[in-house]
Amino acid sequence: MRRPPLLSVAAPPHTHDGSRVSEVYAWQSLLLLPAAAGGVWVWGLGGLRTLLLSVGAAVLCEWLAARARKRDFLADFSIVVQGLMLGMLFHAGTPWWLVLVGAALTVFLGKHFFGGLGSYPFPPALLGYAVLLLSWPGQLDPARRLANVDVPFAPIPPLEAWRAFGAQAADGYPLGGLLLGQQMGGVGSSMVLLLALGGLALMAGRYIPWRTPLAFLGGMALTAGIFHLAAPASYPGPLFHLLSGIAVFAAFFLAADFTCSPVNPWAQVVFGLGAGGLAVVIRTFGEWPDGTVFAVLLVGLAQPLIDKIHPRPLALEVPTR
Repeated sequence: MRRPPLLSVAAPPHTHDGSRVSEVYAWQSLLLLPAAAGGVWVWGLGGLRTLLLSVGAAVLCEWLAARARKRDFLADFSIVVQGLMLGMLFHAGTPWWLVLVGAALTVFLGKHFFGGLGSYPFPPALLGYAVLLLSWPGQLDPARRLANVDVPFAPIPPLEAWRAFGAQAADGYPLGGLLLGQQMGGVGSSMVLLLALGGLALMAGRYIPWRTPLAFLGGMALTAGIFHLAAPASYPGPLFHLLSGIAVFAAFFLAADFTCSPVNPWAQVVFGLGAGGLAVVIRTFGEWPDGTVFAVLLVGLAQPLIDKIHPRPLALEVPTR
């Protein structure tokens, strides 16, 4: 019988709780479904078309990428999660060809360009959506594409209304309505309450680290609170920022992606605080009313450096004779 080596060294992390990749992504896709269903309830067949087309195109592109790289097609639900998140970022009036381009960017550029599952530095769906947002901003503006859709709430996204008409425009968006997803936006990324419940369930099951999303929301609230205290007439309060746009979606499902987020506890706090605070800064001074997309990507560039923040090991002194 061959004896095992006396010393075995492997790449970190060195602990394992028994969870499988397919199990983690299956739970994520399952807990995204209520928010997706809420988006379909609000936006009807247009929302359902966008979600199905995004997931289907992502799965097809994943199969093509596996064939091109001569690898087995892994049915681990990871690409289903990415396709579903991409579809939830799109609004219900997104052109079909743009959904297909976004799915291709998510799979080929966001995932396989960096080596595949476990190797990409940014959430693939977020990177694909950001490229589209820079290339076709008008097509992704729900206020322009859904102007003729009859909805029981304001036809302008709350962040765009604030940037266009000032902080007094934020008073026209009840916080309870924003919590229930009554705002112009993505098919599922604006279903704040359902996304928060799904994120809390992921944290309770320890499928995502709890420090990253809570630090993200805390950084956003702290930065928005500082602006609001400095000039209440110009900047809305923290709750408006937390409940508007894709803030909650980004906190629980994008910034907390275990492939892209830090491993060390204090690094997770710094990462979340930085991304949340930067999102408010970009929302306030940047070109895009909802800068959350770019905030997560920019802080993700520094993730390897941030992950070096960890407690120093204790130096044990060995007594000598």
